Amino acid sequence: MLTEWSTDSVPAATRFDEWREACCEHVYALTPQRQPAVHPRPPFHGAIARRHLGALDVTDIVCDGHLVQRREQDIDECPGDTYYVYLQRQGRAWFEQQGQRCVAEAGDIVIADPNLAFCTGTDGVFDFRLWRIERARLHPLLALRSGEPLPMHHIDRAHTERELIANWLDGLLRHHAGLSAASRDMALGTLCALVAGAVGAGPDQHEPTRLARRRALLLRVQQQVEQRSSEMDLTPERVARAFGVSLRTLHQLFALSDGSFHEYLTRARLARAHALLRDPASRHLGTAEIGFAAGFGEVSTFYRRFKQRYGVAPGEFRAG
Repeated sequence: MLTEWSTDSVPAATRFDEWREACCEHVYALTPQRQPAVHPRPPFHGAIARRHLGALDVTDIVCDGHLVQRREQDIDECPGDTYYVYLQRQGRAWFEQQGQRCVAEAGDIVIADPNLAFCTGTDGVFDFRLWRIERARLHPLLALRSGEPLPMHHIDRAHTERELIANWLDGLLRHHAGLSAASRDMALGTLCALVAGAVGAGPDQHEPTRLARRRALLLRVQQQVEQRSSEMDLTPERVARAFGVSLRTLHQLFALSDGSFHEYLTRARLARAHALLRDPASRHLGTAEIGFAAGFGEVSTFYRRFKQRYGVAPGEFRAG
């Protein structure tokens, strides 16, 4: 379910007041403040796009810079039942919470507890994605006592954990609609374990967080295989080197999936060939050339694999 809201349809004189109300409705109870202007400035602009993904909630926000506080009063009026994962998409923003200050650059992640007062601001434009994870799902995995708040954690782009979490979140957003209920639950469990591993997992969570990292790394490997599937010389050894893992580890990662490295690579190449055969811009290419463009080194292998996968030969598929 997608909910969108924008100041575009709001009179200029009341835009910021209505923005404050929209933030409280779609994010948390907050106290946004706009600094007094020395010179005339254009009307405030802000846009919110919110998606409900079952036990997850993701909100994209782009707006003019201003000061945002979540005060003790706001928390008392509307305590949060989630933790949040803040992803800076463009520009930079600063955060202060319990005497701790951090600056999030584009691509950085901040994981925090909305039941701890904080303030945030930017010198430019706010442009971020906010993921909210059910507190009841994540808290049991953390090394926190019952009721103990989660301190703010800033994870910059240099950390492997940031890449794993961000990539898993992106994949979850792209594929959520096509997942079964069981797969969604597993994906959410993996996300919670990844976050717990990044901010401090409980002593009994070593194996779940290790498995979550392996699943997240497998997703990254699969994405690179898809992107590079047209390279005829793409081998497990080359992919393993690209990720800094051993060949044995690479094959162990694929043991978590429904097929081996070579099976996944073949499926990726067949999907590319399938798309090329349907693309009018590729009509000038013969079916053998399509196979080469998809990464197959031998025409006979391409024809045989394509017919096994789709039930017809490439030429018949194109004609049909």
